[in-house]
Amino acid sequence: MPDDVTPRLATPADNRSCLELFGAVPMRGELVLSTQRAPDFFSLYAMQRVEPFTYVGDDGEGGLVGMATALIREGWLDGAPARVGYLGDLRIRFDRARTFGRFFGDFFDVLCERTGCSAYYTAILTSNRAAMNALTKRKAKRVNQPYYQRLHAFDAVSVQLTRRRSPASPVRVRSATTADLPRLVEVLAAEHRQRPFGYRYDLGELEHRLANWPGFTLDDTLVAEDASGSLLGLTTVWDPSPVKRYRVHAYEGSMKWVKRGFNLAASLARWPKLPEPGGEFRYAYLSNLWVKGQSPATFRALLEHAYARLQPKGFHFFTFELDEDDPLAPALKGFRTQRLGFTLFGVTPAKLSRTAWQPGRTGFEIALA
Repeated sequence: MPDDVTPRLATPADNRSCLELFGAVPMRGELVLSTQRAPDFFSLYAMQRVEPFTYVGDDGEGGLVGMATALIREGWLDGAPARVGYLGDLRIRFDRARTFGRFFGDFFDVLCERTGCSAYYTAILTSNRAAMNALTKRKAKRVNQPYYQRLHAFDAVSVQLTRRRSPASPVRVRSATTADLPRLVEVLAAEHRQRPFGYRYDLGELEHRLANWPGFTLDDTLVAEDASGSLLGLTTVWDPSPVKRYRVHAYEGSMKWVKRGFNLAASLARWPKLPEPGGEFRYAYLSNLWVKGQSPATFRALLEHAYARLQPKGFHFFTFELDEDDPLAPALKGFRTQRLGFTLFGVTPAKLSRTAWQPGRTGFEIALA
């Protein structure tokens, strides 16, 4: 087995090996999870309006040592059109972790040269100190190590779907219709133009999602309005299970007791129990979320309607991201939630290191991470 790994572009023939490596390397914490992408590892990329570049490293014995993906698209930076990239799906086999620095540095240099894109963003689990150290701490011997600049922290917030509850907010919320599409595009386009790594909703991003994301519909797009019908907020409740699922490997530490208590209550109240090891969660995302004026009251109304829509269908939770010190956070009062902390970084080649990025919300879409 070679000590050095030279990255190469994955092909459809690598599908099985990618699925095996991706599903076998879990996210570790008190709840140990892995992401499942069967039957087609590449389908999550194919549904997006991106150029996907998945690089893999062979072990010389028919398996993969590591993998990493970049999704290149048209976006916004500093209020101007720009070619931007998202770095994700990094997996390294534990027994080959020492090859990590070389593999990723080579991958990134090849990527930037091939695509002509030098501005990327990525999210790292804040508690994953090994990944934080390996990726973001610069070492003199790694001359080609990408430059990571912290943008901000955020939480992946999961609202647990337990007892039935009806929307109580006075804010009107309904499903979108085709007649709403022009104004939905208008507000999303204006919002993302101001975001670093924003999406090009002005070039048909929302229409593309409706046409190409499985199960992504106007009926599941929630529109919040005031009494005059003016738009206050919107989000699409999206079930990613055709392309991405979370499998439970283990409950450890305090999560063992959380599971026991939760499942006892679920038995009595008849809500979905947490899955046993080997089972998968049923969950949804709040995607393309926009709230006028960062109003907690409007966000609360969207949360209540998403909850009421998903709970009777047997979902365990729905997820969205909240930035550090997020003004929308008060809307969560009264909901049972779990939070998983991440740090978002801007990433550039070592020779083009960028130390200042536009502040505020980014175009990061947790549903695609």
